[in-house]
Amino acid sequence: MFSLLPTLPSQRALFDILTYYVLFRVLKWSLKPWSSPSPLRYIPGPAPESWFKGNLGQLFNAKGLPFHLGLGELYGGMAKVHGFFGHEQLYISDPKALQDILIKNPDAWEETEVFIETNRIIFGPGLVSTTGDVHKRQRKLVNPVFSPTNLRNLVPTFYGVAERLTDVLTREIRSRAGVDGFSVLDMSEWMSRAALETVGQTVLGYSFDPLDSPVNNAYTSAIRELIPTLFSLSLVRQFAPFLVRLGPAWMRRRFVDWTPNLAVQKVKDMSDVMHNTAVKILADARVNIRQQSKKTLISLLLSANDTAGRNERLSEAELAGQLTVMVFGAQDTSSSALSRLIYQLSVRPDIQDNIRKEIRAAGAPERHLTIEEIFALPWLDAVLKETLRLYPPVPFVRRTALQECTVHFGHDSSVTIPQGTIIFLGIAGANRLPSVWGPHAKEWKPERWLVGDVHHKVDSSVHLPGIYAEMMSFLGGKRSCIGYRFAQIEIKILLISLISRFEILPSEDDVVWNLSQIISASVRIMKEGVEAEEKGLPLRVKVVD
Repeated sequence: MFSLLPTLPSQRALFDILTYYVLFRVLKWSLKPWSSPSPLRYIPGPAPESWFKGNLGQLFNAKGLPFHLGLGELYGGMAKVHGFFGHEQLYISDPKALQDILIKNPDAWEETEVFIETNRIIFGPGLVSTTGDVHKRQRKLVNPVFSPTNLRNLVPTFYGVAERLTDVLTREIRSRAGVDGFSVLDMSEWMSRAALETVGQTVLGYSFDPLDSPVNNAYTSAIRELIPTLFSLSLVRQFAPFLVRLGPAWMRRRFVDWTPNLAVQKVKDMSDVMHNTAVKILADARVNIRQQSKKTLISLLLSANDTAGRNERLSEAELAGQLTVMVFGAQDTSSSALSRLIYQLSVRPDIQDNIRKEIRAAGAPERHLTIEEIFALPWLDAVLKETLRLYPPVPFVRRTALQECTVHFGHDSSVTIPQGTIIFLGIAGANRLPSVWGPHAKEWKPERWLVGDVHHKVDSSVHLPGIYAEMMSFLGGKRSCIGYRFAQIEIKILLISLISRFEILPSEDDVVWNLSQIISASVRIMKEGVEAEEKGLPLRVKVVD
């Protein structure tokens, strides 16, 4: 086997050939913006920060969220930004434009090549790395797995993890509480662990983290560290479409092996760990099906796949890809949303108290609330919706125009977008539009969901095409979040368990929220006399009677 690998001299020659090929493709691509006048030349936007990377250094930056939000505030719902070598791209948060792109003409738009190829390399051929008919076939099979009936059957499992979390936190608090009964806990760490264990139990029937002891296995580390590592490679990843054309798979693998970049090597190792673990979990799930063990989402998917028509079934590689995507997607976004929710309630103890009274009046924590009772709690629902609106875990996504398209925006404006143009869909920006959410759009006001007109619209004809509560946090259209109902149940049950048992207040730490594709919390610290940051959300937590 190893004799098939290139010798050192041939490795060098191959590396040179690949380098020249990439340079040729990049040069050809970089000259394209100057070949003819652009129909986007009159769209306003910021000047490029760099002739080489345009505005990408501002857009893919841990401190870049104000830049994202500022685009809508300064230039409206249609702004022009620049990619590598001056390539024109659009940043869109206008409701009419989003309707055109996601609902009226969805087949004219697709995920970017960078997104597809990066995910294909890391996850294999799952929902986040396929397009066209393949994606439709996969989604048709996976979508029923997340049906209301299936999710209802998982409610006891959700409660099981939530109760285990509260038991562990109670012991943690009592073992080190001060005289006031409070203990400082890193709640982002606990939310991340709880979210991973929840998805492990409900999706796979597998325990990743018992919560009562430190856990640091290769799979959990890979799931939790993948997004920050990928974000650190944001600019490098823009060249993924070129790299995947560099010969057969073994050649590309060798090219990655030769890359002297620690982050690239880390992503490669994490991808291997996730794939190998997915294959093992799939094998275990098949055994559980034969033994008629408890139903999980992956067992439901395997059963549906076995009974599907021959042309509709997923291959083993596709099944492994779905498994990893389901775990990864549910863990990172849910833990981000939970962390922000807990933080917002800590700085608004009055609203936290309203939720606690509401939950206890319904009968928790003495008994498990039914799914109907959970979704009938107005303050709990309002806090979830308002936090997802103002602080979506994923503040933007990107798309590519598969063909020339006309997109409408503003009152009566339109723009012709050339084929191949990359656009940013500004989720956070759309969720803060005063035209949709009223004059207090930038404020966290859960009470807006408790009155008749939650939006206070300036224009009643304006609608966002979101799949959930007319906001963009779960997107809309053919690539909307397939697990948005799962996320609501998971978050609400964890909040019911936490708020009914604990009082949570801010600590003295200076908390900041950073962009690493998914929003995460850090605290400012002094390290050797220099200001720095470290991940975490330290909050004061106390057991309440």
